Amino acid sequence: MRPTLRLAVAVLIASTPLAAFAQAPAPALETLPIYDTTSIGTLAIEAASKAAADSGRRLFVNFGTNDCLPCRVANDAIYEEPFFTAFLAEFVPVFVDVAVENPNHELLSRYGINAAKGFPAIVLSDDKLRLSETTKEGEMAAAAAKGKEAVQEWILKRFRKTASN
Repeated sequence: MRPTLRLAVAVLIASTPLAAFAQAPAPALETLPIYDTTSIGTLAIEAASKAAADSGRRLFVNFGTNDCLPCRVANDAIYEEPFFTAFLAEFVPVFVDVAVENPNHELLSRYGINAAKGFPAIVLSDDKLRLSETTKEGEMAAAAAKGKEAVQEWILKRFRKTASN
């Protein structure tokens, strides 16, 4: 074997393990799923309801799909600090995928939500975990169309009134 060929083979062998450890670039945030397409919505809502009851917070159910632009705007608004910290002090959130092909889609009729009105659709409980409000007319989709601040404002109006509010 010629020296240059030996050197090329040695370099190839030596660099092979490095290629195995090379990391793929991180996916863009806007492509990451918001909703778990494999979760069972009724179980997720039950678990969140228990957590809300145990913590004295209210339930915030967000129905939507991963390909929904208003859902992404609403999600970004919720997770923006310092809003997110205040939001978690008030609500236990649960995000339920209701894409047409997902069995969770059937949950929409239970809450009287018309998918044609737009997503996300929000269901809120009161302090006793009774249904207090459902966006049935695309209210959150309309807020998301105005931007993150409008989504945050819509949610803030539903915070419990305390001495500091």
